[in-house]
Order: sequence, then C-alpha cells, then structure tokens
Amino acid sequence: MLDNTEENEETENIYELVEGKINFGENLKQYIDQNKTIDGLQKLSRKINQELKFLKKVSRNKTLKKEHLQCSNLTHFSALVDTLKTVKGCQSVNKVFLLDDRKITVDIICDNGLTWIKVIARNPKSLSQIYMGNASFGVRSIVDQALEYVDCAKLYPCLFQTPKIVFVFTNGIGNNLASKLESYGVSVHGNRINTYDIETDSESEDESNIHYNTSQDLSTLNTANIKKVNLDVSAMLAYCCSVANGSAHLYDFDVPVLKQQAEWERQRPVKPILDKFFEGKTLYCCQTAKDSFDNIINTVGGPTEKIRAEEFMKRITVLPDDANYLDTTENNEESDVFNQVQFTPDKSLSVGGKIRQRSLKVFMFGDRIKAVTVTSNDGFVRAAKQQNINFVVFVHESRALTEQKEMTKAKPLNK
Repeated sequence: MLDNTEENEETENIYELVEGKINFGENLKQYIDQNKTIDGLQKLSRKINQELKFLKKVSRNKTLKKEHLQCSNLTHFSALVDTLKTVKGCQSVNKVFLLDDRKITVDIICDNGLTWIKVIARNPKSLSQIYMGNASFGVRSIVDQALEYVDCAKLYPCLFQTPKIVFVFTNGIGNNLASKLESYGVSVHGNRINTYDIETDSESEDESNIHYNTSQDLSTLNTANIKKVNLDVSAMLAYCCSVANGSAHLYDFDVPVLKQQAEWERQRPVKPILDKFFEGKTLYCCQTAKDSFDNIINTVGGPTEKIRAEEFMKRITVLPDDANYLDTTENNEESDVFNQVQFTPDKSLSVGGKIRQRSLKVFMFGDRIKAVTVTSNDGFVRAAKQQNINFVVFVHESRALTEQKEMTKAKPLNK
C-alpha cells in the first residue's frame, strides 16, 4: 500500500495532468473557432466542451480519479484535429451515414467528398488484441469497422465514384493488421510495427501447418451422410479466385495477405479439397450470400474470375434467406449432428465483433435447411462456439480474389 506521502504525490500528479488536459482542450476549441466553415466542427467543439466541463467539475469537487483521464475522449479529438490540419478540400467532420439499420460516423470527409477518413488513436497492442478476440463481447475490431466503411462508401458515391477509405493510426498499427486492412481496399496511414502484431504471416512451413490444422479442427465431425452443402461467400470466392486456379504458381504478390495465401495454395491447393467435399452433394446458398458474392465479383473480380463465378453459380441452387429443409429436394430426415447447434428462444447470437449480420444469415440458413456450411470464416465459427452455438461446418483456408492484383501488386514467380 502507498504511504501518505506517496498518495499525496500521486494526487498532485493527477491534478497536474488534468490541468494539462484542460489547457489542451481549450487549444483545440480555439483552432475549431478559427475554422467554423467546415460542416460538423461546431458539433465537435460542443463535444470537447462537454469533456472540459466534466474534467473541471471533478477537479473542482476534488473527486478526480485516474480513470477520468484514461476515459477522456480528448485524445481522439486531438488526433482528429491534427489529421484535419493535413488534409485538403475538407467538407465535413463526424458525418453520419446509414448502413442498413446502423449509423456509421465518418471522422473526416475531404478531397471534396472523394475521401473518407477514420482516425484511430488506440495503441497498436489494443487493436491487435481486439482483432484476435481478446476483448469483451460486442467490441468490434478495426477490421469489422473497416468492412462497414467499405460497404457504406459503396452506397454513397461522390462524382460517380466510390469514396476512397483511409484509416489514420496516430499511435501506429501492427504490420500484419495493416496488410489485412489493405486487402479489403483500405488505405493505411501511420507507423507500422511488428510488436504485438496479429498472427497471420507464417515464418515457416510448420507454423503454416499449425494455422491449417487449427481451421480443420473447427470442422464438424461425422457429416459424411449429409448430402447438402450451404456455401458461405468465402467458400464461393475461394473456389473461383485466380490464386486457387493456377496463379499461385505464376506470381509472387507484394501484399502480405495475398503472398501468404499463395504460399498456402502452393502447399495445400484448396480447390481439390472443396471438389472432394462437394462430391455426391447438392450445393445451396441463400439469396444474401449470392447477392454479396455477385457484388464482390463485379467490384474486384478479374475477367476469368467472373467467368468462373458465372459457371459455378450454375451448379448452385439459390433459396430465400428464410428457407428451411422442406424447400430442398434431398432426404429430409433430421441428422443428430444438427442438435448441437442448440438455438433456443432465450439463446441466440447477437451481432457484434466477429458475428456480422451477413454471416449470421448465411450460417442460420445452413442450419435451417440442414446442410453443412462450407466456409473459411473461422472467426465467426469460434465466436459462435464461445456462446455455445456449434454450427455444422466444414472449414477451409481462405483465398481472396487476386486477378486484378496480378497486374499491379505481383511479379512473376521465379521457378
């Protein structure tokens, strides 16, 4: 325990820190007052003022605690203003858009509307831990937020273009996590570090095999008698992508995520694995999965990837999202393996974290039609298991569309 002298010193330090925070916030307000023409800055000024009022109140009442400083939003507001000073053609700050039934707040809209910026002031260790699932349920990872930005930007084009997405990490970001964001089309600004990074890049064949075995361990046992397959979007992309159809042996990719997947593909081709699993089975997907697959293919697919996708869809029966096993043509006898999914009226999955709305629709569709869901979305499967929901799944390694990247982000592979 601290003696009285140490307690007094700690208290004095806290009050010195809060005084610095208050002065800091006042300076932010002064800058905002000098740039009143930007939409949303006055609202930001009011938020800063609320923070300052609270800090002044707890300081005046002598009820200040260390947590009050740690939880203050002034750090984020400061990072936002610092970023604002570096951009051109700023139109708006803290602009709210609607994505389905959710509100997406874009920190900065600049380049006369063509660029959306999100400012992240979290430390890189925290960002990586949240992505790896070491956080409270419902806390969304930076990748979840990036996907929301990407989806939302497509709904609000500017000058007939989809706005560019930029994530600014003022305290840095792990190198692998940055590469993962870039694979989704997000431009990453900020120092890249390896400390506390996510585990994606394999340093050796042994480590790569560990990842592969971990994914396989998630697959449901004793599903050989089930003749229906429910295709997740990730499985459809893996089947049609260029890297799984020969280009892994032709190109070395600059993007770390694609480089890794090409290496996996050379060691363990995913298409033969899927073909073997599909033998003697009927392929299904729900309407949501088809629409998402079509959208991704049309947006980032290359010419031959689009041809493969069109041919592959001819083999798949598309049913409404709310279809059940009575809408399928196979033997509809219930398999005991579906009893482990264990949905009950008081037990369901909430959207958040790794549980995204689209994936939840796809997996629940597979459960209702009593099919094995084929997927590479191991994050969803793990998150569901943590809530004691065990979907009937066949999990494979992920593969992304690469044909467009082969011309810009790859070089011929040395034989």
